[in-house]
Amino acid sequence: MIEALAATTFLALALMAFAANTVGLTRNERSANNTSVAHALAQQRLEQLRSMQLGAAPLSPGLYNDGTLKADGTATGPFTRTYQVSANNSPTFGLRTVTVTVSWRDPRQHTSRLSAFVRCATIPC
Repeated sequence: MIEALAATTFLALALMAFAANTVGLTRNERSANNTSVAHALAQQRLEQLRSMQLGAAPLSPGLYNDGTLKADGTATGPFTRTYQVSANNSPTFGLRTVTVTVSWRDPRQHTSRLSAFVRCATIPC
């Protein structure tokens, strides 16, 4: 009887450890998924900006806010996307730097940032 009780206790402890591990793995998977979505949203905006004609209004120096987005890029989601176009000739003559930032909470605040260069419409800018 004591052996059965000891075995049951051991089995219960092992099952509780597996359950706790599963919760941690699920949390890590959700965090990795959100990071992947943030990178995809940032890459999407960079590609859109880089495909625009030189001198397009969204490529003028300044800070722009795309608002909150869902994972598929549609409005009103948990991700906030902004991008900044640097001043003329930054980092070098004839270029501007575009930095896209995507932020989200789960429950901590996270940020993902990607940068690329775009040419100015005229040289010098």
